[in-house]
Amino acid sequence: MSDADKAVTHELTVQRLAGEMFRAAAWAALGTFVLGVVVSTVIWGTAGLIGSLIGGAIAIASSLATLLLMRKTAALDPMFVMVAALGGFMGKLIVLLLAVILLRNQPWLEPKALGITLVATVLVTSFLEARASKRSRSQMVVPASEGA
Repeated sequence: MSDADKAVTHELTVQRLAGEMFRAAAWAALGTFVLGVVVSTVIWGTAGLIGSLIGGAIAIASSLATLLLMRKTAALDPMFVMVAALGGFMGKLIVLLLAVILLRNQPWLEPKALGITLVATVLVTSFLEARASKRSRSQMVVPASEGA
């Protein structure tokens, strides 16, 4: 059965949107991460390398967690999907803040490298996910079924 044969449901719409957002942001996020690692290593050496690896890994993991949360809540009521999305966003901000606070005074890493790579990767990923959502081919409004 092709996608055209399937009934358009809220779950299918959210699943498609999460896939489109992932495809739009994946390569740019990895590119930003690699660029952050290279620049940080050149500027700060091994401490910059470690800081940028940790920052980029946290940023990519948090972005993947957001998309996974979308996929896992797709079958729920649209209100719960929005609550989960907001909760995921808040959770991402808390994790990023905690990472920067807990790792800022560690002598074995450069906190500037961690912060710059983390913020740059999150900003690039978030921008491209939002752009993908805006340009999405997925139907954003699912009509109510008969009798609803």
